[in-house]
Amino acid sequence: MSGQNERDVHGVHTTAPTSRLRAQSATIGGEPVIVMVQPDTVSLVGKDGELQAADAVAFVMEHHGARPFTLPPTFDAPPVPELAAHLNPATHALHIQLPGGRAFYDGTMPTTPDWPVAVEAAGSVVLITGPMATLDDFEPLIAAGRVLWLRVPCTITR
Repeated sequence: MSGQNERDVHGVHTTAPTSRLRAQSATIGGEPVIVMVQPDTVSLVGKDGELQAADAVAFVMEHHGARPFTLPPTFDAPPVPELAAHLNPATHALHIQLPGGRAFYDGTMPTTPDWPVAVEAAGSVVLITGPMATLDDFEPLIAAGRVLWLRVPCTITR
């Protein structure tokens, strides 16, 4: 999610800056994951000025069935079919698409050579996010119950 765009998210039409996200590839509990670092927390405000969602990224994740991240992690949910991730390891281009063709993320994410292989074998990736400015915030936010995850179908383009 980037730039300043008009949005219609879950019936809420807004004109607001959307958050900057940074994608980090990792492996947690043997699963390939994408950790979305969210340095900015952006709220969704309706045309009438009423607060619709305090955290736009969490709002989208929760709308698609995100679960709280717990320790030890158990990523036991099937992929959310209406979302899709696409990664080109050669260019590091990553696109995560919401229903209707809207982008949740359109940017880059470097990986290790074995990470795309693990994603291809699984056919999906676990998407993890929370209001973390850096990866150093990850563990305290898990303890506070503010980290969410969901499984997304993922294709690797070579």
